[in-house]
Amino acid sequence: MPTVDMPALRERIVASICATIGPMLEGRESEELYAVALTTDSDVVTVTLLAHTEEALQVLVEADDAYADGYRWWPDEWAVTDDHEAAGPGVESLVQISRDMFDAHDSLGDDDEAHGEWCRRARATLEDALGDHRVRASIAGINPAWRPVLFVADTDGNAHLTVRSIDLLNDGHPKPDLVASARDFFDETDGG
Repeated sequence: MPTVDMPALRERIVASICATIGPMLEGRESEELYAVALTTDSDVVTVTLLAHTEEALQVLVEADDAYADGYRWWPDEWAVTDDHEAAGPGVESLVQISRDMFDAHDSLGDDDEAHGEWCRRARATLEDALGDHRVRASIAGINPAWRPVLFVADTDGNAHLTVRSIDLLNDGHPKPDLVASARDFFDETDGG
């Protein structure tokens, strides 16, 4: 298995999130941010940053209230995204980081053991990056009252991994009912 410097990858992801979250949430400072997520696929070769506010949720629910829980917790439904762009000159986008992650994964070939190890290590790196104190400080720098639920969602449907990240990243969260709502949604998605 090629050696991937996971601490360096983590730092790249943290830097990108910190530089991107402000422009993403520009103009939404007065809204109630309740969730920030990274999404990735089952091979952990793509990463996208998304966020959702109660106000953006209401717009979705007004159009179709039958899927209100999905609109609340499934990041693919959220309107606030990184739009695959860097925040400015010298800031690496998550698109570029994803390309590098894809190349690292692709170099593994058909080695199932190396593939499994990559998935475990890369996913842990995403969770560590999203939970980093600098990311939390960047969010609080926009609105000090914001305490969003943080999680890494598997867009290929492994809700168990998403639930695990909710538990990992939200220990001691000031709104345990909100955290429980996220956990319950993904538990039900996974067949509970």
